[in-house]
Amino acid sequence: MRSGRTDHERVEKSIRKLYTACGYYWPTFVWYKSPREMLMSLATSLGRFSIIPLRDSLCQPLRLEREEVELRKCFQPMLWGLSTVPFDGFLDQQPALIMDSLQEWIRRRVMAQCLNEIAVGLELDWISYHDFCQRRLGVQYESRRLERIRLWSEISQTAYWWAPYEDICFVSDRPTAIYLDRRERLHNLRGPAMAFSDGWSLYAIHGSSVSERLVMKPDTVKLEDLPLDTDLEVLHATIELLGHERFLKVAKAQLMHEDIRRARQHVADRSNAGIVPDAWSTIGPRSLPRHYRLGPGIPTYHATGASRDKARPCCRSCRLPH
Repeated sequence: MRSGRTDHERVEKSIRKLYTACGYYWPTFVWYKSPREMLMSLATSLGRFSIIPLRDSLCQPLRLEREEVELRKCFQPMLWGLSTVPFDGFLDQQPALIMDSLQEWIRRRVMAQCLNEIAVGLELDWISYHDFCQRRLGVQYESRRLERIRLWSEISQTAYWWAPYEDICFVSDRPTAIYLDRRERLHNLRGPAMAFSDGWSLYAIHGSSVSERLVMKPDTVKLEDLPLDTDLEVLHATIELLGHERFLKVAKAQLMHEDIRRARQHVADRSNAGIVPDAWSTIGPRSLPRHYRLGPGIPTYHATGASRDKARPCCRSCRLPH
């Protein structure tokens, strides 16, 4: 799956070939500029028509047979590094992020009616497995099955989300831009993590969905925009984006105490380890271990600027670094 302009003619040609190979007539194509637009259309229209979904039937050549399931167990760790590069982590998370961005009533209707009828890219896991077996291990596939697997591969490289039905096929354009972190999760601190041609965008920090305001207008951020209930890495990035003082102000943090003795020991330990004070974050005139309470149910925030790669919980009730 790639970002950029979608070649409609090429996508339609590949899907028609797959329909033909599986014994179906060519469908009529309906194009959308984003998966959000497609899901909203499906949520409001599918119930009015008696159309037969074909995804399960078209996916049949991709599904693993009994012997293939056993074979995969032998080298599954290897496939984790080869299968869906460069979007391995991204493919697992992007359907959920897109669904989270929809209104509640649309999300309920889509999940109840048609979510399992849409090809959202997760089929790449099967496609990459068969490609590895055929190209690297020399596994011989039945010719008709191999043809359909290759058609799925071609579609996955040119299209984005698509929903195949007996007489009609709904297809979404690819994103115009995708930004990932080193672990292949949606991530961008300067703009949308995924953008589409209709102007709709997804905002994410290390794979966690965040509000547009947090990324695009950090000076106007409110408490509800802060991802306080997410993991440590996302919280660190949010603090980096806003700055410590701004973050604590927006979070309505209350200073619990300052520990001068621990601060002195902290300085000695870091100096002995060769860590210069400039690597610390500073809140106030001195780099003191300050403990803040952010709110009910939110862990204590220890503002001492531990390096991100050495972050560790400071106590049982706190999962933030010190």
